Amino acid sequence: MRTSIVLCFVLLINLAVFAADDSGLTGWPLILQDYQNGLITVDEKATLALTLLTNPENLPERYQIDRPMKSATTMILDIMSENGKINPDIMNQYNTILTRVSTQKYYDTPEGNFRIHYDTTGSYAVYQPTVDVDPADGVPDYVNRTAEYFERAWTVDMDTLGYDSPPYDGTSGGGTNLYDVYMRSYSGAYGVTFAENYSSQRPGRSYDVTSYIYVDPTYAGFGYSDRTLPMKVTSAHEFFHAVQFAYSSNAGSWFMENCSTWMEETMWDEVNDCYGYMGYFFNYPHCTLTTFNGAFEYGGFVWPTFLEENFGRDIIRLAWEYSISSSSLTALVAALDDNSSSIDVAYSEFATWNYITGSRDDGEHYSEGSEYNQVHTMRTHTSYPVTNQTTSQQPGDFGCNYIVFSSGSNTGNLVLSFNGTDSDDWSVRIIKCVSNTQHEFTSMELDGSADGEITIENFENYTRVVMIPCLIDGGSSGYTYSAEIDTVVGIDETTTSLPNDFILHGNYPNPFNSNTMISFDAPSAYAGSGTINIYDQLGRLVLAKPVDIIAGYNSVAVNMSAAGNSASGMYFYRLDARGKNFTGKMTYLK
Repeated sequence: MRTSIVLCFVLLINLAVFAADDSGLTGWPLILQDYQNGLITVDEKATLALTLLTNPENLPERYQIDRPMKSATTMILDIMSENGKINPDIMNQYNTILTRVSTQKYYDTPEGNFRIHYDTTGSYAVYQPTVDVDPADGVPDYVNRTAEYFERAWTVDMDTLGYDSPPYDGTSGGGTNLYDVYMRSYSGAYGVTFAENYSSQRPGRSYDVTSYIYVDPTYAGFGYSDRTLPMKVTSAHEFFHAVQFAYSSNAGSWFMENCSTWMEETMWDEVNDCYGYMGYFFNYPHCTLTTFNGAFEYGGFVWPTFLEENFGRDIIRLAWEYSISSSSLTALVAALDDNSSSIDVAYSEFATWNYITGSRDDGEHYSEGSEYNQVHTMRTHTSYPVTNQTTSQQPGDFGCNYIVFSSGSNTGNLVLSFNGTDSDDWSVRIIKCVSNTQHEFTSMELDGSADGEITIENFENYTRVVMIPCLIDGGSSGYTYSAEIDTVVGIDETTTSLPNDFILHGNYPNPFNSNTMISFDAPSAYAGSGTINIYDQLGRLVLAKPVDIIAGYNSVAVNMSAAGNSASGMYFYRLDARGKNFTGKMTYLK
């Protein structure tokens, strides 16, 4: 038995307030919500969590689960963070389940990175324990597959993506510095990574810890006819938690789960187990990005997905490197700054991407956006004017609302106004939907009091306009907004708001991975058809994209995957408009 230590985790727990009667939450998310709302004590929370992990069928009816937890890792971290508040008898039960177990057999991977502990008989016998044909080596094939998946995780995380390996645990588990994986059933979860001891392997890291992993030995009852599929995603998910512990076990549970679920997609894109959690994120966009409630953070894998598709995969590793000495949110601020961006700009763009999914996907945002859920809209307006409406779902920091203005039979200009609380930092993005899959993008300019107004000319040219207020920093009483149709257009009104000169603003993000937006202001003389041509450094045309230029602000999406197998590097773009050429350069990172 190992020597137990109490790890003093300071977790960034931001619980979204879901209504108990319509949230659809079960299991740990509902336990955590009830604790946050004062409905159960800390001892009851700990006891329910323990029952969920070990014997979920014994949970009270309110907390019964219809599917196992994606991962119990951050649930255990949450319980350990409140060790001093919980009855010692309950904590002794946790110390028992946290202990390494003895198994009947083990298998050391040929690559020399893992020891897989397993049983072939009894309650924890592995799936098909007598099947030993691929290869016929005296080890059950399901154990061989498990070992292969974990070795693949090692190869992807360390050799391909450049992460630090988990700290060595010496001879714990029986093998010298082999990472231990126990095929041991905790029927309430796919798997769990147990933090064990602080490590001195890498000086200067205060919160790096050794760990080991439990995975289910059969995945019976998990809804998979092919038992290799849940093992694939669990090996990717849990081993990335072990990798995170090499940097900091104190970075923030929300980001831990965001990234471990993202790693499932990185390694096993075809499985899509994480899609089952997506609704918990897209149904509650007003919740702060840092929400940790046992559900939202798993669907939040779209956040690192967005970062990867805009800045490349290295930005995730860079954030974990910064997390050695800071919280995950502060680390993300630094990582985005290193990529010539900022957290407020990136989040606002992320909020825009989250509308362009499902049947609204335009092929120029998320690479798998057509398969994603559609985000919840707070309100849809079909009649005007709309006067001093307020939010019914107050956004938290890095949370947003989606307000839809349907054009219907209305003609004229749509005038939108926004009045945010003066002390708060807001960003307001606008999507003009030409059709369900064709969109134009702009932003509402806000003054120092977080007030702004924008005119959408010829509202009848769009099926709808979407306003996305994003709270960057605040915690205020919210905002108000209004909308009206202006059908009287005078000469001064149509000209004074338009630019006198053509202004090319450049592209964002830059550098980028796959997708970027080229924006510019065009006087009315340039309105009409145009073309954006992309050239490599040798002057070869790699992509030509026709564009419809409107008078005023324009934002054109460019997807470099349409340019074939173009290499990473510097590219030049030329916008041809009414016989005039405007050029810029951008950096593409695959």
